[in-house]
Amino acid sequence: MDGSDGGDDADGGDADVRLRYAPGPGDREDNAALRDGVPDPFGVDGLGLVWAGKEHTLTAACDGRLVASTGWLLREMAFDGAPRRVAGLGSALVHPAYRGRGIARSVISVAVEHARAAGAETVMLLCRPELVPLYTQLGWRRISAPVTFRQPAGTRLCPLTTMTYDLAELPQPTVGVDLRGLPF
Repeated sequence: MDGSDGGDDADGGDADVRLRYAPGPGDREDNAALRDGVPDPFGVDGLGLVWAGKEHTLTAACDGRLVASTGWLLREMAFDGAPRRVAGLGSALVHPAYRGRGIARSVISVAVEHARAAGAETVMLLCRPELVPLYTQLGWRRISAPVTFRQPAGTRLCPLTTMTYDLAELPQPTVGVDLRGLPF
């Protein structure tokens, strides 16, 4: 535990990778470094969406260099009309030079455990279809029900694939999910 900012360190599974949790959205300069000059590494800029800020950030460093991060927020959402405490995971990114080392698996797994400790019943993410196999390997399930979220101009249907990671043995939605706020 580092008393200066409330963060805590953990081993990322790889001997030279250290994970660090911090409250808040994370540092813009850190995110720019992870992008490695790629203007839209998530492939979502063309969607014209306004995104929610993250409440929690997890970063991974290797030999003192930032190599990965993700963020999440906690929110009550509606699954088939019933309230559910959900951690919305987003902005999961590994620097291109460090991919294929299991760092994404470590960062996402630790983020899920932080969400569980914070009382989330489900963790959810929005991704491009080509990332579904990666998340499926990590234990996530694709939602087939429609998902809606808020935007300044009103409610929109989610154009991305929605996946969940169950923490409380709750059923997958069959009718629809309302994020009850901006996408993450």
